[in-house]
Amino acid sequence: MSKQRWWWRALQVLLLAALFVFIGRELSEQREALRSAAASVQIQWHLIAAASAVVLVTYAALIQSWRMLMAGWGSRISFLNATRIWTIANLGRYIPGKIWSVGALVVLAQREGVNGVASAGAALLGTAINIGAGMGVVSLAGAAVLDVLGPGYRVTAWVGSAVFVLGVIALPWLLPALLRFLAARRAGLEPPANALPSSAVWAAVAINIASWLGYGVAFAIFCHALLPDISGALPAFVAIWTASYLVGYLFLVAPGGIGMRETALVAAMLALGVATSAEAAVLAAASRIWLIVLEVLPGFISLALAPAARPRAP
Repeated sequence: MSKQRWWWRALQVLLLAALFVFIGRELSEQREALRSAAASVQIQWHLIAAASAVVLVTYAALIQSWRMLMAGWGSRISFLNATRIWTIANLGRYIPGKIWSVGALVVLAQREGVNGVASAGAALLGTAINIGAGMGVVSLAGAAVLDVLGPGYRVTAWVGSAVFVLGVIALPWLLPALLRFLAARRAGLEPPANALPSSAVWAAVAINIASWLGYGVAFAIFCHALLPDISGALPAFVAIWTASYLVGYLFLVAPGGIGMRETALVAAMLALGVATSAEAAVLAAASRIWLIVLEVLPGFISLALAPAARPRAP
């Protein structure tokens, strides 16, 4: 196992190195255009604050979606505790593999007395719903973005959307068997006492669709905060943000999708004619810094305010 882990780590490093070399070469070829685009940046802090507020409201909606899924299984947790757990677990996406954020969500929820299978099921189901909803939003809002990212992206998005819809419909029948399987695989875990109501699933789907729209609105505001003369309709910004975010998220090697998300974002903006290549590169770099702050800062604040761990009885 240690030898396999070593090879996997080496492969991750090589892929990331190749990606950053490619990005560095592209940036060096556009050095003058980038300087010109950067000189035209006019930071409007009130718009950046507005965009950040939209993202934080979107976070709150996703946290509520996670709470609803757990409550559907009879495991309730306060919104304040859920926010603390969710923001701390969100730091795990900057560790290669992405699964760490889901694992942290489960462990921290269990420490609050939430049923282990319910917390794991809600975390995995919430992630699947989020990805499926994002594919559906991109499929409807920006097929041109998918075409430029690659010949198979549009087909993949449509297939993923169809599987997502069918999976949501079938969830009330599939989840009980899946939860029993999870409980059987781990000693000491008990499946939730009640089945997840379909209303909770559909509510989570609606919230996740709205969250992608909220992210797109925030990204549009952010772009206008830096480049006031940038063009493009709101659906274009929704499609660009959602497609690039999903590409970065599904590229498991890159922590936080760094590199892949920016590459996809630049390609998407060029495909829809929203910005020049230099402007798109400036916005991609600036939005990465903005995104890191909005993802990392709440987690660090939650860690600082988290209560000290109480000693457990043997």
